[in-house]
Amino acid sequence: MDTKKLLGIQSLFLFGGTIFAWSKLIPQFTNFQSQYGTLFRFHDLYIPNPLLTACLYGSTAFLVALYWSTLLYQNQTYVSERRLRNFLLFCVAFAGSVVAYEAVAYYHLFDSSTTAFICTPGVHPLQTPCFYGMLFFIGAFITSIFSTRRLKSVPETII
Repeated sequence: MDTKKLLGIQSLFLFGGTIFAWSKLIPQFTNFQSQYGTLFRFHDLYIPNPLLTACLYGSTAFLVALYWSTLLYQNQTYVSERRLRNFLLFCVAFAGSVVAYEAVAYYHLFDSSTTAFICTPGVHPLQTPCFYGMLFFIGAFITSIFSTRRLKSVPETII
């Protein structure tokens, strides 16, 4: 498979993740706004503030990675793809740590009264948006491994 197709698949993973993440985040903002009348309430909350949850950061990471990937699709460089691969690895680690935190909170492994950073408290960790977002990031990361290898074998031209 050529590099252009791999970068297209990577962009598709990130596009799907972006649509999924923002389709889960926007209703959280509307629910919070309708419940509290503001987005800037941070204490004494029954519903987690979306500005404080990991969902906002994951959704933003999807946008950044999608933009980066589409730039790479147009102008393929090894260095930029390698940096995107590293960013995607960070995103996988971030999402994995959030899913692990959700598992700890769900199974009450530690005595923790805070669920401020969890998007969906009380939901099984394998059914949370973070878990599915992590799968999108893993797909894009695996694709970036192969595209980085392809780009490494092609000499770059300096203009």
